[in-house]
Amino acid sequence: MKELHLTKKDFKLEWFSGTGSGGQHRNKHQNCCRITHIETGLRAQGTESKERPTNQRKAFERLAKLIISYYKSEPTRRMNSEVIRNYHAVRNEVHDKSSGLKMLYSDTVGDGDLSKMIDARRKSMVD
Repeated sequence: MKELHLTKKDFKLEWFSGTGSGGQHRNKHQNCCRITHIETGLRAQGTESKERPTNQRKAFERLAKLIISYYKSEPTRRMNSEVIRNYHAVRNEVHDKSSGLKMLYSDTVGDGDLSKMIDARRKSMVD
């Protein structure tokens, strides 16, 4: 897993009024915290307490867990959701998305030889 260096600039902090039990203090004051990690769009809330510092700490704790799990699963998610290659027989083209390599469809698929495409993809994963 890569090392993360996060600063205050990486987060967006929002304060809002809570609802539910807690009386007038909770409903009139903006003590609930919503924190968004800008790069990933992940967000977490702290709404349990009447106190701002407690809610902010809870929100950061939740968000930290979300960010860690996001970055742990990122390579797997990226490989599963990404289109690896586009095959277009009419245009006689095969395009590898990761490496950017374009080859003739007839030379790769027609001959049954994808070794150049696979090698280009491996090189792009290492770089």
